[in-house]
Amino acid sequence: MSNASALFRSLLVYGLCLPLAVFLGYLLANPLDFETITVVVIIFSVLAIPLLLRWHHVWLIATWNMTALLFFVPGKPQVWMGLAAVSLLISILQYTLNRRMKFLSVPLVARPLLFLTVVILLTARLTGGMGMRILGGDAQGGKKYFIIFAAVLGYFAITNRRIPPQRAGLYVALFFLGAATMAIANLPGMISPAFNFLFVVFPVADVDFFTNQNSVTRQTGALSRLGGFCPMSQAVIWVLFARYGMRGVLDGSKLWRLATFCFFLLVGMSTGFRGAIILLLMVCASLFYLERLHHTRLLVPVVFGGLAVAALVLLFATRLPFTYQRSLAFLPGIHLDPIARMDAESTSEWRLKMWREVIPQIPQYLLIGKGYSFSGAEMALARGELEGTELVGNYHNGPLSVILPFGIFGVIGFVWLLAAGVRVLYRNYQFGDPAYYHANKFLFIYFVVKIVFFCFVFGGFESDLPMFLGLLALSISLNGGVAKPIVVPRPKVVFNRFKLHPSVRRPAGA
Repeated sequence: MSNASALFRSLLVYGLCLPLAVFLGYLLANPLDFETITVVVIIFSVLAIPLLLRWHHVWLIATWNMTALLFFVPGKPQVWMGLAAVSLLISILQYTLNRRMKFLSVPLVARPLLFLTVVILLTARLTGGMGMRILGGDAQGGKKYFIIFAAVLGYFAITNRRIPPQRAGLYVALFFLGAATMAIANLPGMISPAFNFLFVVFPVADVDFFTNQNSVTRQTGALSRLGGFCPMSQAVIWVLFARYGMRGVLDGSKLWRLATFCFFLLVGMSTGFRGAIILLLMVCASLFYLERLHHTRLLVPVVFGGLAVAALVLLFATRLPFTYQRSLAFLPGIHLDPIARMDAESTSEWRLKMWREVIPQIPQYLLIGKGYSFSGAEMALARGELEGTELVGNYHNGPLSVILPFGIFGVIGFVWLLAAGVRVLYRNYQFGDPAYYHANKFLFIYFVVKIVFFCFVFGGFESDLPMFLGLLALSISLNGGVAKPIVVPRPKVVFNRFKLHPSVRRPAGA
């Protein structure tokens, strides 16, 4: 009987797979046709259902910071946005079938998150809706709404279940290393054309590489920057901190950790982004203090090493590559090449000018924000790059990116969410499983530093909210919710009412 059933299953598989393979081969004779792409995507989506049912949770965590696109979907949303909706749907269906597969309940975060979502929905309804030009309407700006709502769905999808304890380190590493895919944006012209298929899934920084043969020559100028390598270097450094902590990175018996840190620090500086260096210094200083390394013998070598590096930078700053000089332009009193200094200061002046123009608009949008929606006619009437940037809400400033689009109620909801997030991450850091000590400590520090960076250096609500919610969801899923202090029961002394206490008992023979 078993042989007959196995033979029947084999015949059934061959009977389905062979015609499907012939059909796909026929369609792929014209691979660029829209109907072909649609059918192939539908077929592969159906075939991927068993894999999604088994691995949707880890896939969502791994793709959270990736730049991969669903290139066959209108608007080309990122992969994590599609996985967030699919993962949440699968989790809900699994819960309806098995009531034991409950979501990790954290009302402390859920309440402000739902309040903020309602504020965004009402603002969108009152300011032109969530129209998108790719759907045939004249309104634009709806993609930012979809990013925000996808982040909310992704938070609940990740907190659907607890991360397996034996794979906690892998999940945390996958979460941060997903940002390394941003480096692919700068690979055109640097790798063989045989790998150009990557750029169908991953966006590129400059399409001129495919149309202009002199693009590589044109980007060899003084201030050309490979921006995608900055998040890649940060991702590797964050994984080191989450795995080993600052003490482990500085461990003299594991020099490969310190060498890896220094190498990717230099890679990050080569991109010329001052904010990235400021963020890294803030994280390193916070870790150093929180681990109380200033009370150990590591303080002396770190101080002397820092002074030596500072002296070398002061002496040879003008001989460094221009991108390195631009990364150091935030340091006062340092002598840099005038071109690098001017390039850095020009962007700062551009931002200050924009802020001076938009800050007087705050009272106008204090109760009801302006939202993200704008018409094509408004974009056509925008004069210059500055007005166009203001119209799309790209203020390069965290607080302005919240209060102008969503008003005071959006600010209340966002501040409430951040405060709740700090409390949750702090409790997981203080009372979480000792096996996750380094991961919980880094998640807490990185969340707090990101808040400071968002408020005072650089930020954007629609771009930073996924990171805030991703860090929160990862910590909750890692710890199985919010950790609580372990209460050790104290023994209660009960005296025998029929016997005197030994302190008052008479000695024998008295």
